[in-house]
Amino acid sequence: MRFSQWVYERPDYTALKNRLNGLKTRIRDAASYEELREAWLAVKAECEYMEFQEEIAYVRHLCGMDYENSTEEVKIQNMEDPEVYALRDECNLLAKHSCFASRLENEFGSMIFAQIKEKTTVNEADSLKLQTEESRLKTEYRRLMRNSNRDDNELFEVFSRLIEIRRDLAASLGYKDYTELGYRLRNRYDYGRDELSVFRKQVQKTVTPVLDDLKRRGVEKTRFPAAARGSGELIAAISRMFHELSEETGNFVEEMIQKELYDLDSRENKRSILWTCCMFPGKKLPFVIGNYSGDGMETGYAVHEFGHGFAFYTAARTQPLYEYHRSSPAVNEIHSKTMELFMYPYLESFVGDRKKEYIRNHMLQQMENLVYRCAIDEFEHRMYDLPRRTRTVLCELWADISQKYMPWIRFSQDDLSEGKCWPHQTHIVEVPFYYIEYDIAQISTWEFYMGMRNDRTRTLENYMKLCRAGGSKSFRELLAIAGLSDPFAEGTVERICGPVAEELQGIL
Repeated sequence: MRFSQWVYERPDYTALKNRLNGLKTRIRDAASYEELREAWLAVKAECEYMEFQEEIAYVRHLCGMDYENSTEEVKIQNMEDPEVYALRDECNLLAKHSCFASRLENEFGSMIFAQIKEKTTVNEADSLKLQTEESRLKTEYRRLMRNSNRDDNELFEVFSRLIEIRRDLAASLGYKDYTELGYRLRNRYDYGRDELSVFRKQVQKTVTPVLDDLKRRGVEKTRFPAAARGSGELIAAISRMFHELSEETGNFVEEMIQKELYDLDSRENKRSILWTCCMFPGKKLPFVIGNYSGDGMETGYAVHEFGHGFAFYTAARTQPLYEYHRSSPAVNEIHSKTMELFMYPYLESFVGDRKKEYIRNHMLQQMENLVYRCAIDEFEHRMYDLPRRTRTVLCELWADISQKYMPWIRFSQDDLSEGKCWPHQTHIVEVPFYYIEYDIAQISTWEFYMGMRNDRTRTLENYMKLCRAGGSKSFRELLAIAGLSDPFAEGTVERICGPVAEELQGIL
């Protein structure tokens, strides 16, 4: 059945919460492992079905389909979800602290408890109110960003209010600051602030000088049209690539096409400048969203999102729990960014005779992203600790950090004093502390790229192992499964980025 034929039905949130409360009682009073296991899995099934229905509405909202109704549904979700997830977390905590916890862990793996958040959602009025307000402000920020004629003062007011809400939320949940809560929300179990600080310093030391030299020489990215002129030709190119890459990727793309699980054309009310991949629990299927304009570099954006989709599709057919169908974002981005590099041998289908130009642009963009995202990550860490967050203060902070990672960027004193250059990076609003995880993944991605040159068969199998494992292991354990290096270890960034920089220099 094609996606357009799927029927959406709003979850009955009141009935759902009543059922979850009943299951919470069953988990608490379970007299046997079998009783606890059945009730615990029932909680997951209830939330999985709710998320499946919600995802249908969310995809339609992002795509501008049935826009007024789908937008209203997303608003309702934002109001209802915090209380539902608070009940889910309470059920999980009861299971975690029960006398049968070790048996659950033996059956489903150690990550089931690592993914249970002790203090991120609680069924208390103040915290729920703050979480609901956070969701509302994110939606409002999203709405303003869609408007090309937006009032920047209004945008900043929403941004500033969101920061305050998050600080209050962290305090209400007992965290010392929002950064601590943000890390918990990011499910960072085996790396933290210290590791990220070391990582950013390595990027600044290794990549910033390379880019600074290229900028001084006037090397910039170029624009060129794709050979795939419309979304239909783009999907045909992706289909050819995935069928030739492996049997698994071929089967995946075939099902995606048959069920029309993608929307790559622009339309009124569709989120602009958006490329993303949504996941449907239960169905074990992804949905790729983009706005394809025929630009040559956009073909890689599409392949990136299909890479996300393939990883979810693969893990969903291997791992027993929905939570394991995806991993941490730092690993999820390895799946997708590596697929962009697997695309290189097939570039003629996407960009014709502009293959060399594409690779040059792509490598340069990835290096630029490395330093930019490190700057954003440091900005986020310092932003939440500021006693005052006027637009001018945020601009001055951003300028200071930018100069460290991107010294070729210049800010005028007028722009700084008028508060015109604080970064409107939506990741800061939508998913705090997430953006750096693209960078962490980039190092592993380039390691896979080098591996494809030396042993294509082995490298592809390691990539498949990573996809099949989903989120069943911790970040470092998953890297080990795939034969990848620790990106936080001293020297890793230089060892992996050095050859990439040399290759880039060779094709300028």
